[in-house]
Amino acid sequence: MEKKTFKILSIDGGGIKGLYSASILASFEAKTGKRITDHFDMICGTSTGGLIAIGLANGMSAQSLVDLYVTKGSVLFPTSNNTFMRSFQNSYKTIKQIFFSNKHSVKPLKSILEDLFEEKTMKDANNLLCIPSFNLTSGQPKVFKKSGNQTEHFVDDAIKFVDIALATSAAPSYYPIHEHNEFLYTDGGVWANNPSLCGLLEAIDYYVGEGKDYDDFSILSISSITTPNGWVSTSNKSKSIIGWNKKLFETAMDGQSYFTDYFLKKVIPKIQPKGDYIRIESPKLSPSQMNVITMDRADKKTLSTIRTLGNQVGNTYATNPKILAFFKSIKNYKNI
Repeated sequence: MEKKTFKILSIDGGGIKGLYSASILASFEAKTGKRITDHFDMICGTSTGGLIAIGLANGMSAQSLVDLYVTKGSVLFPTSNNTFMRSFQNSYKTIKQIFFSNKHSVKPLKSILEDLFEEKTMKDANNLLCIPSFNLTSGQPKVFKKSGNQTEHFVDDAIKFVDIALATSAAPSYYPIHEHNEFLYTDGGVWANNPSLCGLLEAIDYYVGEGKDYDDFSILSISSITTPNGWVSTSNKSKSIIGWNKKLFETAMDGQSYFTDYFLKKVIPKIQPKGDYIRIESPKLSPSQMNVITMDRADKKTLSTIRTLGNQVGNTYATNPKILAFFKSIKNYKNI
């Protein structure tokens, strides 16, 4: 009998830099003429990657998600195209973020999500899903799951896509904590910015291996853009919360993504069932690119730069045999 491979797509978090990940996936769809949703059994996504994962599992094309970031990015993260106004705008929002409340209003994001997904719930997803968040009420990580009949995870089936998207993307101090059924949730990036490990554990627990439906697995992991953030040796070592500012959250995200990637590259060759792990890394940025790319800057220059980087990386990998292998066969999982 032909071997069955459980195919997992994993998408990192990173705010507006999700445009990079969506652009890479759009290049793959354009090259192959095939839809992501039809060729991956499971899609994992954290924060902005979770929004992409839900969109793909809802039948959206990667290109439509690219278009969404381009047209709505400045609505989600209001950013002036004028240098002087942008500086004033950012100073005001940073002061607000440090001393008073979250940096951005969640209302535009919620409105966009409601227009996209309406009343649809996890049960309506066309793919298996793993969407990390963090339950502040219980003090534990939470993975929202669309699961098959092999698992006991049916509790999330009735949760709306909108609530899951808001829970996974509630970045501390950027967006407000999301409340659902009296539980409080914050961004999954605080513990699983690279959600590949969530997908692997779900796969080997329920889908892959001896006596299960699949013989092996293959993971395609899409990074966000990582901006080099090394500190000079003379930096003030006694940092307050204000002194850390955005680095407090972004350092944790980058560190977690790096360790998960390192861990999987080491452990996957040594475990049973057998599997492959392919990681599309962050591009190397020039100094001028570093100056315009942040998690929540969405002016025309930034969006154009991020999209161009995604297209370049996507077009390069779109001819890679390891990437094309994901599209050679249709997914085995079927929505039930």
